[in-house]
Amino acid sequence: MQLTLEGLSKKYPKNKLFENLNQTFETNNTYAITGENGSGKSTFIKIIAGVIAPSKGKVNFIENGKLVEKENIYQLLGIAAPYLNLIEEYTLKEHLDFHSKFKNSLFGTDIMNEINNANLAQSMNKPIAEFSSGMQQRLKLILCCCFEAKVLLLDEPTSHLDSKGIEWYKDLLRRTSDERITLIASNNPIEYNDFAKKLINIGDN
Repeated sequence: MQLTLEGLSKKYPKNKLFENLNQTFETNNTYAITGENGSGKSTFIKIIAGVIAPSKGKVNFIENGKLVEKENIYQLLGIAAPYLNLIEEYTLKEHLDFHSKFKNSLFGTDIMNEINNANLAQSMNKPIAEFSSGMQQRLKLILCCCFEAKVLLLDEPTSHLDSKGIEWYKDLLRRTSDERITLIASNNPIEYNDFAKKLINIGDN
């Protein structure tokens, strides 16, 4: 699996974020996407996810030497980000059931065991509206990392996590990032130092 960027640029009428990014990301590698506040890290992740379009350039997902069609890209992606909203009316169990309709759990992953690891087992039947921000973040990370995806997009993954939550996140990523391309958008070394083989500062472009 490869993810390639060809001349990727994003500009707004009064603001240029990044320009002419050319990069290849490969399976079994974790990359940190860094840059000053406002440099476009979250925008970059949204472009990779197909949420917004670049001003110029292309994002290509290549599997077995073939370009993946746009309508199938969602099946390759797992994403956890502060701006990603969970369905507040759903309980945790309903979220898991709903997510399971679109993706299988990652091979060898016991979802309920991970729910226990994240200290969420007692909240299975609680609506998301009653979750703290930290609890919601832990669920986002489980949905991202513990279901089938070949590309993980993590934007500020330890947002709202306490020290125990951060240690759980690190352990989760160690156990689930193999055979995947992982992009971590962050300026906090705690989130990527243990994992990233390459740092890409988009503010340099």
